[in-house]
Amino acid sequence: MHLRTVSLVLVLALAAAACETDTPTAEERAVLEPLVRTFLIQLAAAYAEMDPKPLEGIGAPRLLERARHDIDLLKAGGDRLEPVLVEVTITSMKVLRHANAYLTCTEVWDTRRFDAFTGELIGQDVHSVLHSSIQLKKLEGRWLVLYREVEETRTGPRLALPTRPPA
Repeated sequence: MHLRTVSLVLVLALAAAACETDTPTAEERAVLEPLVRTFLIQLAAAYAEMDPKPLEGIGAPRLLERARHDIDLLKAGGDRLEPVLVEVTITSMKVLRHANAYLTCTEVWDTRRFDAFTGELIGQDVHSVLHSSIQLKKLEGRWLVLYREVEETRTGPRLALPTRPPA
């Protein structure tokens, strides 16, 4: 009898797992699509302000730490970016157990690079195309971005301005 119960439980568990899907519901898609766009706009603001504060409330603590690290690297190199999101296309979206979302995106950016100390424009990258992966987790009813990783880039026409030597 015990073996039958274990077998029945195992069969039911396998059947439930087979029914599980990673296709997002219409409601999940309606929340996640604008959230990803908002996240990217806030990420651009964090880089422009050289402060990860715009990501608070939308990004997990670890994401904010990584943004802080990346911003510190830019500062150390004497650079400040002003990225502008031109377009984002979600190329795939998977949602597991209504709590974990995995998206791949094609992002198009116009980015200007400034000297962090003088504010002088030192370059511009128009219509850079980034292919990214973004993971979100639903915690206490809210979706938070856990990470974003750029998989591949294709840059558009670049405008590099000559930098004047220090006086």
